[in-house]
Amino acid sequence: MTPDEIEELFHNIPEDEESKIQMLKQIRGTVKKLQETNSPELEALVEKIGDGSRQERWRIPLGESGLLDFFLTLAKGGDQDVAVTAHALRIIGNTCADQDENRQRVVESGCLPRLVAMLGHGTLVRFAVPVLFNICVDYEPAQTAAYKAGLTIYLVDIISSKRRLREEAAPYISFVYKLFGLVVTQEFEPDLVPLITPFCLLTEARTSVSPSLDSSDDVEVFPELSSVALTYLSSKQLQESFLEAPGAVSLFLEAFQTAAKEDSSLLRGDDAEDQAQLKQLQLAFTETLADLSANPQFVETCPLDSEPASLLLHWVSLPAHQMPLQAAACLALGNIARSDTPSIALVQNISVHKALIAILSSDPSATDAQLLHSVLSFLKNLSIPASNKPILGHAGLLDHHVLPRIWDLDTQPQIQFDAVSLARLLLVNCPTIVRRVCVPSLNADSLSSPPNRTLLHQLMDLHRKADQEPTKMETARAVANVCRVLHSDKPVGSSLLPESPSLSSSSSEEEARSLLQDFYSTHHALADILVYLGLQTKFPVLRSELWFVLALMVQSAEGAAVVIQAINERPQIVNALEEGVTGEKMLGADRAPQDVGSSNLSAGLDDLSAIGSALGQLEPQQVDPAKTATMAKVDRENGLVLIAELLKRYPNDLNPSAKSTFSRILKAGGELVLGNRNEKAQTSDPISGQ
Repeated sequence: MTPDEIEELFHNIPEDEESKIQMLKQIRGTVKKLQETNSPELEALVEKIGDGSRQERWRIPLGESGLLDFFLTLAKGGDQDVAVTAHALRIIGNTCADQDENRQRVVESGCLPRLVAMLGHGTLVRFAVPVLFNICVDYEPAQTAAYKAGLTIYLVDIISSKRRLREEAAPYISFVYKLFGLVVTQEFEPDLVPLITPFCLLTEARTSVSPSLDSSDDVEVFPELSSVALTYLSSKQLQESFLEAPGAVSLFLEAFQTAAKEDSSLLRGDDAEDQAQLKQLQLAFTETLADLSANPQFVETCPLDSEPASLLLHWVSLPAHQMPLQAAACLALGNIARSDTPSIALVQNISVHKALIAILSSDPSATDAQLLHSVLSFLKNLSIPASNKPILGHAGLLDHHVLPRIWDLDTQPQIQFDAVSLARLLLVNCPTIVRRVCVPSLNADSLSSPPNRTLLHQLMDLHRKADQEPTKMETARAVANVCRVLHSDKPVGSSLLPESPSLSSSSSEEEARSLLQDFYSTHHALADILVYLGLQTKFPVLRSELWFVLALMVQSAEGAAVVIQAINERPQIVNALEEGVTGEKMLGADRAPQDVGSSNLSAGLDDLSAIGSALGQLEPQQVDPAKTATMAKVDRENGLVLIAELLKRYPNDLNPSAKSTFSRILKAGGELVLGNRNEKAQTSDPISGQ
């Protein structure tokens, strides 16, 4: 058959499929003979077939007739004339357009590695790009096979090349971008994805929106390339490689700014679909920046005096309509602030908290939830260093229209939790903040507030009404932190005194105790909230914190009264204490109380007094969550301090059941402590007399 006859055949299309297939089989026989004899007529014949293959009606017959298989074999061989191979590629690409059946033939032929390799051929690349797209689009088996064949490696080479390879691919560069999008979802394998891939993609994305270029494709190219780059940056290995590249963080932030521009050229007017995609892209940038900044290498690459850090600080203070950049900056800077040195610098040298408090001062119900979460998370890291706490607390953070207003934000429980968690962190070992939340006169921000109402009252009310367990837990921990500070004071309760007292030392102590007693009398629900920590079993370390706080509280009459109230009203806490001291679970709170005669109790207390003398002067010990191996020992000793003090000073204030149980606990726990001491003494190394 001549080229003209083939052209005529493709124009005179038979009605039925079988006739089409038979005609194409004749053509297959012809081209096979020409190929075997290396005839110069082969090129012209293949070109005519390539022209005819553009018609959709011939796609299935080309596969069924075996012609597609022939040209796949021809392309796979790689020893044909470049022009013949180019036309063969046209036939393969046209035949596979929207035809999974033919795409399957390509995958099963094993020729995809050869087709992928043609992306590195300076002349064939412009044919190979659209062919591979037609084979892979909407067909996952082909995407997987092409990825395994190193498709990403060749694509990166094309976009990073300044040589002829890129020039040849230029007419089909949009298909190069789309091919990235087709294979990016494959499981990352280091040998199949160059480590520079995200950097190259973001560089290409930035170029696509360069003011020097008049491109109508910005609306598609930039989001497409950026999305692929962000997907690759979910890989830890590619993250670290990206951060090692000079200028990578600045490149990333510049791309993010482009995606977040209010008057972005990435939008087709008011197109709702474009706006939704752009918002999704901004969210992806935010999440990726959070991941990158959590990498220790980010902190080294982006110190506070660097240009990227300066840009992030600028973003924090942007107007409200630039929320994506504000939220992302807070997440990134919050990760930088995970260690004390930068955290202290951000507050005490840069005063970044002022911009954060300004954001929180806006109506929280009208502020984006992501921004509120990011700001509160950032502030939580800033509040960890001890020297930052008073600065943050007195900068307006605890004013009624800032954190306290968010505590009442029941419609956004996650934000509410973040705000309570921030308050708890501020209270840790910080007497000035404790005074701020406990003294009514400091909280008179609203004329509608009762005269004796404190910020702690508000937190306690939230504990009572909160539906979310994490929020109830954080409010209880905040209350425990307050009690811990008040009973760590010397004298006890002195955090409640005016900041500049003019009283003598003895008078100050007397005034502090009076204020402490008033504090407990006006915060009636405090005992029940503390018990909540002791009765929960999900977080053992929080129970341990409570035993320490209670052991501190019973050292004073004011604190002991609260602890006794809790024990008498909620006897389940006695069982929890028994488990903490002895290490054994008890029968439960509904155990029948034992009848204890006064003479037997007196004899028992005499025995316990001897045990107490043998134990020596145990003191309340702070729990270190990092040392789980010693937690049981610390719990036991804190529990014994608590019980021994109650039995020694307030036995008549305890109900009979609690008193009896405490006597048994003190005896069993004391014997365990003494036994451990004896065992340790026996196993100690002898001391040399040399």
